[in-house]
Amino acid sequence: MKNIIIATISLVILISCKSNQEKNKPQEPNGPKPSSSQLILEMDSNNDGKISKTEAKGPLSNDFKNIDSNNDGVLTLEELNHAEKNHNHKPPQQENTSKNLSNDIDRSVKVLPVNKDYFIAENIIDGIQTKMIELNGVETLCYVIKTHSQATEHPMGPWCPQHIDDGIEKAGIWFKDDKVYDVSGHFIANLDEFYSDNQWKLYREDGTINVTNTEEGCLAAAKPDVEEKYNNYCVECLPEYFKDQVTTFVIPATPKYLKTTQSFGRGGIGIAFNGVNYDPPAPTHAILAAHTIAPLDDHGGHVNPHGGYHYHAATGSTKEIAQNDTHAPLIGYAIDGFGIFGLLDKNGNKPTDLDECGGHFDNILGYHYHAGEPGENQVLKCLHGLPGYTEVKE
Repeated sequence: MKNIIIATISLVILISCKSNQEKNKPQEPNGPKPSSSQLILEMDSNNDGKISKTEAKGPLSNDFKNIDSNNDGVLTLEELNHAEKNHNHKPPQQENTSKNLSNDIDRSVKVLPVNKDYFIAENIIDGIQTKMIELNGVETLCYVIKTHSQATEHPMGPWCPQHIDDGIEKAGIWFKDDKVYDVSGHFIANLDEFYSDNQWKLYREDGTINVTNTEEGCLAAAKPDVEEKYNNYCVECLPEYFKDQVTTFVIPATPKYLKTTQSFGRGGIGIAFNGVNYDPPAPTHAILAAHTIAPLDDHGGHVNPHGGYHYHAATGSTKEIAQNDTHAPLIGYAIDGFGIFGLLDKNGNKPTDLDECGGHFDNILGYHYHAGEPGENQVLKCLHGLPGYTEVKE
């Protein structure tokens, strides 16, 4: 009997302890997330079928600005459904927000808004979204554009010839001293003379060329610190290796001209109308130090693991928006929202008054950029507007 009483008391104590532990344990959310309709039912205190900023509670309050796509101060069922569908209310966050540029804005300068209808719709993921986003201390209406950075108007590649007898039709282009060169097999075979360095030899005794023909080789060679075993290689990464990457561009819908210039951060410096990224200059010093070469295709693009297919030069291969006068065509937008135009006007003339970034003013277009020469390895030199940003999800 005594043993039974002791056992009973012990069981009661154990149950009591377990109950207290469960009571003190942090509560985990129970059940499924509420639907958009349930959120409105729970938070819509004035029964107007919408959720205002003062009515929003919890995580919805934190994400209010990102979900309110038309910036009218209320969330509709349609906006909530769209946010629920994407499971990702917040656009990528700007990397460098510590620099407040609000006092650098010159509002006297004429600017033109971004025309989102110029983009090729089928190249954009889920359409172009409109969000209010803080850029360097400035609340800015932005376009959020997601793409797979895959060109559609032209083939991507080729880049590397496979044999020293291959002609220019089987490879891309390279640049040196602002000049463009065709990367034929003959060009590869004579790189030692081209760079006055007898350490260059990208081909074998049978004339075949060392090419990174696997994704593993691409990952090892298409980076500034080229792995040693890929020295003396022609670097070729294929778009299909990274076709599922998503690049998100956040661009001011109406650019804001700055009195100061801004250097490029990581990521893209602009976007072509096909959704492909314009990139900062390729790190040629690191590439050449390993006696490797990473050609562009004839369209000015190549592939790397952290950006997919992207352009380092504007060669006239992508969609252009012709102007009503003799001005060069519009070929895309910089990450600050200013238009990027081709270098040559309809008469074949270059602008002569470009600033340090490659931009200038006129009475019709306001401030805008002109792309650099294809051999310069830079579409733009810097930015003169409040910069947006990009993010790549691999």
